[in-house]
Amino acid sequence: MACVIVLFLALSASVAVAEEEALPDFYAAGLAALEAGRYEDAIAQYEAFADRMPSHPDASYNRGLAYVMRVRNDAEKPGDLGQAAAAFEEALLMRPDDLEAENALKLVQGEVARRRSRRGEDAVIARPTLDRVVVGLASETTWALAAVVASLMLAAGMVLRRKKEGTGHLAGVILLPLGAALSLVFLPLYLGARHLRLDTQVGVLVTRQAAPVDDRGGRLAVEPIPEAARLEVGERRGRLLHVRYGSLEGWLPADTVRLLRPR
Repeated sequence: MACVIVLFLALSASVAVAEEEALPDFYAAGLAALEAGRYEDAIAQYEAFADRMPSHPDASYNRGLAYVMRVRNDAEKPGDLGQAAAAFEEALLMRPDDLEAENALKLVQGEVARRRSRRGEDAVIARPTLDRVVVGLASETTWALAAVVASLMLAAGMVLRRKKEGTGHLAGVILLPLGAALSLVFLPLYLGARHLRLDTQVGVLVTRQAAPVDDRGGRLAVEPIPEAARLEVGERRGRLLHVRYGSLEGWLPADTVRLLRPR
């Protein structure tokens, strides 16, 4: 509980008040409830906002804070820390330079890790695999432009190499293999970034832990995924979602994962 109090002290002074924007009554009611210490009401209002309105970073941040405060008030419900982490993750998707949301997320993840450690469970957070890290180094547009440039180099090299001699032939000899090599690098990166944008969503686990299953419904021989873990969510099959957590892939019940809504 001491760790939760530290988390409260770090966050309680930073309730996000939206600037002059036409936000609906849910936001104003949630803010009033949060400032008055009525955290159940604040959660209800911000969840109503999330269900009915386009996402807003301040609303997401305050929703996370309301969940944290419910934990701090000894009124915690299962999944509250996961819900808080999801809210802070959502705020960061909309406003990546939000240091308060970033620090709040780290504090929540740290609290989850401490609790797991006290129970003798693995407290290590899985990191994205190398392919996801590389794809994330630049935007889809950047990889697309790089692939186009590489293709143009390849095409120019094929044309210039046909010349029998001179600087044009030399340029073709250089551009042809260089363009081919760069195309082999940038085209998969573009396709990977496009796949992530079109076919996946970001989700967060909002239960204490969850054991993924394989395509046939058999439990995988791996450690359960911890609460507040950030997931890459793909296909939906009935009540199951296909998720990726680090290098682990499997299926989880849809009601254990909160899908984030970046706008």
